[in-house]
Amino acid sequence: MSERLALDDVDDAVGFCSAIVERSGLSLGWADREDLEEFLVSECWKLSERFEPGGIPFSNWAWRTLRLRVVDWQRQRFGRRKWQFANSVYERPRLTTVPLDDDVDRDCPEWSVGEGNGDLEIGWDPALRGILGQGDRRQAEDLSTLGLRPRPRAAG
Repeated sequence: MSERLALDDVDDAVGFCSAIVERSGLSLGWADREDLEEFLVSECWKLSERFEPGGIPFSNWAWRTLRLRVVDWQRQRFGRRKWQFANSVYERPRLTTVPLDDDVDRDCPEWSVGEGNGDLEIGWDPALRGILGQGDRRQAEDLSTLGLRPRPRAAG
């Protein structure tokens, strides 16, 4: 954001919010930093609409409140990871995402494909067992919707 925005006694709200991000000590990439600054500028605008003169100056009140909004942005962006209680602290590890087109980790047991006679065919998902079970009269429709072919029947 390159424009100057004056809100109450803050002459440059964009620079004001940029300073809050700088002092937060977060190590962010340029896209996340820009996103956080834009979030804080919009929050600053909302705060200016609610501000009632008479007590402390708007800049002091906004500075304190926007520092708390940095935490709100982090939780919104990355999810909450830490809960503090009177006698304990619980910290959840950060979630990781794996692209769908990524190569499957062959060492991971839930991705392993068996080779015995009783194993499922490649591409046949056991999670679909409920809708694709034996005796379901809508099985052909379900398979068609999912873009699957029916399993060949066992000889016997």
